[in-house]
Amino acid sequence: MSHEKKTMISESTRINTLIISAVVTAVIVSGCWNPFSPKVDPKPPPPQYHNPVDSAYKVLENLQYAYVSRDIGHYLACFRDDLEFHLQEIDWDDYDGDGKIDKYWGLDLEENFHIKMFNNVSSIDLTLSGTQEIPWASDPTGLSLQLTRTFDLKVYTRGSDGFMASGQALFICREDSTDEWYIWQWWDMSDT
Repeated sequence: MSHEKKTMISESTRINTLIISAVVTAVIVSGCWNPFSPKVDPKPPPPQYHNPVDSAYKVLENLQYAYVSRDIGHYLACFRDDLEFHLQEIDWDDYDGDGKIDKYWGLDLEENFHIKMFNNVSSIDLTLSGTQEIPWASDPTGLSLQLTRTFDLKVYTRGSDGFMASGQALFICREDSTDEWYIWQWWDMSDT
């Protein structure tokens, strides 16, 4: 064998040895880490709520974050005292015990229902989809916006599978006196 071929083989062997050494060193340094099975953080980071809520879509994102986090404080911050949660006709009932059928309820009942729900479930998944944001025709000032969203809600209760709801919701949002957006009316148009 020529001296030149021996040098090439020797050079190739040296390069291969360096590559193998680098790989072995990387495996030793990284311990038992497997890039195909990464560790999953058991507790996801807290949501980054919008503050200030200077756009209508931001209040809906905060609503979604609060649901998933089961955070009653951030949930209630999405509304003001004039909230109207409009029900489908099939759900009309006397919710406040005044002897009259309620077609919608206000902030007090919304707060009570959600405190109970957030405290008695193990987890909630809520997805709001859509980007529509147009002036609400029923507001002559043109300052209120309507945002139609498709939603998928899964509520998992302790000791059971939970329940699901999906469909559409119409949110009427407007600004308060501090120029922050909030949900004024919420119209339930769910399928289930």
